[in-house]
Amino acid sequence: MIDFISATISGCKDTINFSHLVLESNNFKYNRTYYAIDGCEEMKIIIMHNIGEIRLKGSVPYFFQGHNFTFDRKKFVQAIEYINTITNIDFWQSDIDEFEFGVIMEVPTTPRNYIIHHTAKQGERLTQNEKGKDKGKFRWWEDKTVSLKLYDAGRNIKTKQNENRKQVIRNAGWDDDKEYIKFEIHYKKPHLCLNNGKAMKLYCLANPEWEDRLKEDLFEQYQRLYPYKEIAIPTDKKNFGTPNIYAHTLTELAINMDCSPEEVKGMLYNTINNATTTLSKSDKDARKREVTKIQGTLLTPTESQWDLRNNLQEAINKTCTP
Repeated sequence: MIDFISATISGCKDTINFSHLVLESNNFKYNRTYYAIDGCEEMKIIIMHNIGEIRLKGSVPYFFQGHNFTFDRKKFVQAIEYINTITNIDFWQSDIDEFEFGVIMEVPTTPRNYIIHHTAKQGERLTQNEKGKDKGKFRWWEDKTVSLKLYDAGRNIKTKQNENRKQVIRNAGWDDDKEYIKFEIHYKKPHLCLNNGKAMKLYCLANPEWEDRLKEDLFEQYQRLYPYKEIAIPTDKKNFGTPNIYAHTLTELAINMDCSPEEVKGMLYNTINNATTTLSKSDKDARKREVTKIQGTLLTPTESQWDLRNNLQEAINKTCTP
């Protein structure tokens, strides 16, 4: 679903209707005037007098319905048509500067577990960001064109919405007792990553073919992230002595660095072989047998329990709009 948008129209020949606009401020240095359109939440209109541009900026679902738990293409069209009517400006012809597209997924355990167990894949050149106060609640990764966001989708509903608004969101499908996580792409330069460098018009986001393209990209962009794999901890403490703990931790780190358990064992063997002045041949052989025994107890995973690909695909399929 579409959330935040920033779209700019240049050389507008229409006369803007200020009846539904509330003046917020003037920036005399940059010759800009800021207005708000009152809705469930405010939408911003920025008039850049010196360059003859008008910008629409804000969260469309929050403006139109007061939440972003659900929001389909039909409602997006209704929201923009409403803004066009009350402002007398055809924003469908505006160029998209930035926008967000994502889905909310129901997960079986707290979103924190998923968030802290994701990182960027090696080679993807994504910078990981996480504010201290949001640790375990919101993490994002970015490059020059996109920001990939993973966050607790129920947190703001529980802590910031009043009871009337909560009931509206319950009617839209939110269950107080369930856990929800959102994966979202913030396209900082959509023309570069989606349209071969050509400007994207706002009407593209109302096009079913573009919606399909965005869903495909959502799945593709998620695969730039890596969900950590975890080795199961033995249930019997007799099988989890200090050497086992070292082996467990080292191997778990290694497999998340794209090393195989065999490579880990090879590294341990190499350390033993290098102890030429400390260990005799029989000492080395004994330690290698111990390493083999301990490594053999580790149940290395083939998949990550934090992988959201299936959840993401299911959520994408549910958002199909006629």
